[in-house]
Amino acid sequence: MKKDNPYKILLDTFGEEIQLQFAIEEMGELLQAICKYKRKHNSCDKEEFEKVKSNLQEEIADVMFCCEELAYMFGQSEIEKIKNMKRDRSLKRAAKKNTELTEKN
Repeated sequence: MKKDNPYKILLDTFGEEIQLQFAIEEMGELLQAICKYKRKHNSCDKEEFEKVKSNLQEEIADVMFCCEELAYMFGQSEIEKIKNMKRDRSLKRAAKKNTELTEKN
């Protein structure tokens, strides 16, 4: 028996508008978690920092889930192609930068 796609189930159950709003909210929470991580990185005790880091990890997971759902909604294969192109472009830029740094030294 084939399982239904979880993103299809959520989209069918709650609708596109609700799922888009959910993604927006989760991305906002990730932005806040990143800012807090940067602010607390060198200015709190280890226990508090671990809580901040754990919260950041949770928000990353939430946004990754939302992005997977958005990809399902708007065309996974095309988005995967674009993502791969952007990754490859970034890697070329990094290689160029590393070459420039090596030549300077």
